Amino acid sequence: MKFHCTYCGRKIESGNKLSGHLMKCPNCKAEVTVPHQQRVQTPEKLVASSNKSESHRTKGFAYRRMFLISLIACLVFGALTAIYSLTTSSFNSSQATILLTTISLGTYSMTGLCCATLIGHPQYSLLGRIGIAISMIGGLWAFVTNLFLLAAPKIFEGGSLLQGRLSFLVIAVAFAHSALLLRINTINATVQNIRYFTLGIIALFSVVLLGNIMAPEDFPKAWRLFSVLAVLDVLGTIATPLSHAATKETKAH
Repeated sequence: MKFHCTYCGRKIESGNKLSGHLMKCPNCKAEVTVPHQQRVQTPEKLVASSNKSESHRTKGFAYRRMFLISLIACLVFGALTAIYSLTTSSFNSSQATILLTTISLGTYSMTGLCCATLIGHPQYSLLGRIGIAISMIGGLWAFVTNLFLLAAPKIFEGGSLLQGRLSFLVIAVAFAHSALLLRINTINATVQNIRYFTLGIIALFSVVLLGNIMAPEDFPKAWRLFSVLAVLDVLGTIATPLSHAATKETKAH
């Protein structure tokens, strides 16, 4: 078996019995793991694998199309409602509630659309499905709470309904944000580490934000941590695709 050293890149030759074991590179003396010998797949297995992959892509496309259509419908309906209200000078509470509902459903359609891009991914399909479920529940909760706001505004005085609404939004955006980062296909260790670091920051940022939503009186104590996490979140979100582009260009050269 022949393979390349992961440290110096020199080609190494070893026996098949050493697969999965450590051996020293004759050039740089570093210990490297001998890869397992790849088995040649039969045409039947290749066809089955291709069909399974095609099925994942078809499901992902169907989910993306569904969320895209719902997003366009919500945005069009919201725009028509806003135009009618502004031109007739009759923007009352009912129209405000309709407009707020449209914006909410449009937002959750966007977060669901981001998560739907992971449906065809073999590793992150479950994460995408969970994100879609959260977006659908969040959109339904926004619709229900808007009906409560229109029928009985006093029900919001306790703040629990509003806290639940904001919590769903934070979680849905966190899943959508993570989905966009996971869509970057890379095997570069540096890019992967930056991405995992950013995913950790997103999770921690969401937890801190949810804590402040549930206990807003604690925000003066946590605003410094909140701000630091926000800066790191933005930095990681920008650095991940930039580092991926840089490594791609290096590999191409």
